[in-house]
Amino acid sequence: DSSDVFELLDTAEKNLFAIADGNISKDFDKMSTLIKKAIEQIEEAKHRPDGLSGVPSGMMALDKITNGWQKSDLIIIAARPAMGKTALVLTMARNAAVQFQHPVAVFSLEMSSLQLVTRLISSETGLDAALLKTGKLADHEMAQLHAGIKEISDAPMFIDDTPAISIFQLRAKARRLKEHQKIGMIIVDYLQLMSG
Repeated sequence: DSSDVFELLDTAEKNLFAIADGNISKDFDKMSTLIKKAIEQIEEAKHRPDGLSGVPSGMMALDKITNGWQKSDLIIIAARPAMGKTALVLTMARNAAVQFQHPVAVFSLEMSSLQLVTRLISSETGLDAALLKTGKLADHEMAQLHAGIKEISDAPMFIDDTPAISIFQLRAKARRLKEHQKIGMIIVDYLQLMSG
């Protein structure tokens, strides 16, 4: 059974990370240690020019309320179909990666990575997505396309479009990305399509 293999791989990877970190299990934290960490965090925030302690969404009003997406946050965006959920999270991912250089991972279970990138290009360049699909662009639109993609082409954004990805696969891939790319935010579009 393939799920048993992924579960075994996930357990093995967890154990390897625990050995590498030198702590097999999490223990209680002393109050003095927690206070020290909290003070360090406050001092760090004091010297931060934007005042945000988390990953910025690029939406100033939202960032003011949340102080940026925090490490322990689980944000679920829910709405009726075709209300712009994917567009919203793509915009936040783009802003975090392009404007603020925070590495972002996007797991797309509904659209292919090429479809997502085409949407990003359309948004970034202001060109109609239908024109990009057909490729019927005038010379000035081609120039607009090439000028508009410079910022996003170098952005620390990683897209995985594995369909029906399992929780174990996602966790293993996210761990690897965190280890190698230092990602600050993970987006899953969308959770219901994950396999258990």
